[in-house]
Amino acid sequence: MKLVCSHRIPLSADAFWSLLHEDPYESQWAAAIGLRAYRELERHESPSEVYRRIQVEVALPDALLSLIRRAGASGPPSYVEEQWRSRTERAVRWRITPHTFADRARASGIVRVEPCGPASCERLLDGSIEVDVPIAGQLIERMAVAMVVDSYKKGAKLAARI
Repeated sequence: MKLVCSHRIPLSADAFWSLLHEDPYESQWAAAIGLRAYRELERHESPSEVYRRIQVEVALPDALLSLIRRAGASGPPSYVEEQWRSRTERAVRWRITPHTFADRARASGIVRVEPCGPASCERLLDGSIEVDVPIAGQLIERMAVAMVVDSYKKGAKLAARI
């Protein structure tokens, strides 16, 4: 399922880009969207990009958690996110591997920050979420997309207050 959203941020593209992956913003964003944990596990820097591997524990809505459990998943709702942050563009490629259904679920995409003038920018998310689980897969995809879009909306509101 396609995952697309955009949000206008009342900061210059450079200002928002520098804020986006800083600890204070990430911590506030994680709290604002209800993440139980957001821990960097690994980081490598090269002249062209910064690679990060992050362990994320999420608080899922009861309906989604119940659906996932009925589809045969067990364990805590968590995932590992890998990010490749460009040093030459305002872009971050990402890929998520969930703890449950790791062999049947895929999520990946790119986030770009584009200028909209001297004092604002737009954050664009373009990605996809695919869950190959009989009967429940498409519903899980729809619910996951809605959660991601909501988290990006909350992140945009947070950036506007900083």
